[in-house]
Amino acid sequence: MTKLPSVGNRLMVELTVFTIAAYRAMLRFEVDPKEAREIIADVGWDVYSWLLSWSSMPFRLTYRDAGKRLQRTIGLLLRFPFNAPGAPGYAVERWQEGDNLFTHFTHCPPQSFVRAIIEEQGDCGDLHAFYHSWCLYDFSGADVIAGDGRRGHYTRKKTLSRGDQVCDMCWAGKAKEGSSAH
Repeated sequence: MTKLPSVGNRLMVELTVFTIAAYRAMLRFEVDPKEAREIIADVGWDVYSWLLSWSSMPFRLTYRDAGKRLQRTIGLLLRFPFNAPGAPGYAVERWQEGDNLFTHFTHCPPQSFVRAIIEEQGDCGDLHAFYHSWCLYDFSGADVIAGDGRRGHYTRKKTLSRGDQVCDMCWAGKAKEGSSAH
């Protein structure tokens, strides 16, 4: 795999290595693939939510507005670990409309790594496991960052790991009740 351009990009791929290695190890121990995906997603969420809580804390302490919390935290995360120097690192376009922050990722090193593993070693459902953890965390993660006790601060219709050309993320300052992670 091509050398990645930043420490943050490399860190995210390293965490993906652990995700896929743990998933494949469970499969070797004959854990049902669905259960293995759920275990990986649950363990990963524990780590991810803890990191989001810490990275968003300064903004949750200094801003009452959920939109500002999201904008500031996502801005910070786009500097580290998701800085976007372009492929082979993260490639992202970012803009704001009112309380909503949009990020359209067109390259994701962790997702590219999983695809490379599948090409090299065969598919064990790895991309499916990756999607059910990494690609679904942002729905609940946005609510953690917003910190207003409401759900629905995030929407996405397309994702690279499902074969789309973009992860079309919208971080909503005002929660959209009834939004779904699927």
